[in-house]
Amino acid sequence: MHSGDKMPCVAETASLSEALLEMTNKGLGMTGIIGTDGKLAGIFTDGDLRRVLDHGEVNVHQITIAEVMTRQCKTAQTKQLAVEVLSLMEMHKINSLMVVDDKQQPVGALNMHDLLRAGVV
Repeated sequence: MHSGDKMPCVAETASLSEALLEMTNKGLGMTGIIGTDGKLAGIFTDGDLRRVLDHGEVNVHQITIAEVMTRQCKTAQTKQLAVEVLSLMEMHKINSLMVVDDKQQPVGALNMHDLLRAGVV
């Protein structure tokens, strides 16, 4: 799991360009979006970026990430077993997700490669 400074996250007030920089710097193909209450408000993935760009011209410096993020995102819970998280990812055909605590605050991020390295797959 990627946590602390390695966890990709931006505030929901961030611009799309700031979110893209975070995604690039953390290398997971996604970033969590944090609300003003500290809870996970959504996620933005490489797939979301393709869909945004497919809709035409977008000024990545002016549009906020809150305008284009996926709000109802799948998450893993801190108490879930890795095999359960893998099943969730396979069922929903997703490669990465945020890990949240019981207050819906992000504590980390996982991707399929992490599970492969851990020998779960």
